[in-house]
Amino acid sequence: MPLFAVHISDGVLSPIFLGLGFAIALVLILPAMFRVEEDEIPRIGLLTAAFFVASLIHIKLGMTSVHMLLNGLVGVILGRRAPLAIIVALGLQALLLGHGGFTSLGVNAVVMSIPALVARCVLVLLAGKRPVLPRRAMIAGFVAGGLAVLLTASLYALVLLIAGIEDFQIIATLGFAVHLPLAGIEAVIVGVATSYLARVKPEMLGLTRIIRDP
Repeated sequence: MPLFAVHISDGVLSPIFLGLGFAIALVLILPAMFRVEEDEIPRIGLLTAAFFVASLIHIKLGMTSVHMLLNGLVGVILGRRAPLAIIVALGLQALLLGHGGFTSLGVNAVVMSIPALVARCVLVLLAGKRPVLPRRAMIAGFVAGGLAVLLTASLYALVLLIAGIEDFQIIATLGFAVHLPLAGIEAVIVGVATSYLARVKPEMLGLTRIIRDP
């Protein structure tokens, strides 16, 4: 497991913040569970699997490495359903891969879900629901994907600084820094994916069919 993974392990945070994490996660998950349509289930399952597998893809950075997050991609496709997919995948990662922990599951879900929801808002803001050019859809996805990683790393560092049972300032700072290159990588991935989906299946993004560049 990478040294600076944004999965916070058990025994790192104070109990009061662990409880607060579950409370906030519940606030995010309840709307995600409300009136899930039958045709949404395969999409949620697919993005849950993608988010789970992303943690196995490591990118070497000097003497350490980081793994892919893809919560931005989950957010732009699933929208308000994103927390549902994220918490299930995080639970499986903790159970099967030892990534993160069970007492910190709520905090990890919040750290991952809020940026995913922000990514969706960015996509809608920049691309809109009207027909847009492929270039515009790609730019919207690029910004959403990169911002999701930066916000995730920022929340991870902030949680360690505020709620850590020890002084994690160095780890928090380095953890944020090593995710900066990943922000660029995921920005490209989400940008390309958004442009492609907008062309062939815009309903997955909640967009009207995209028009061609002149």
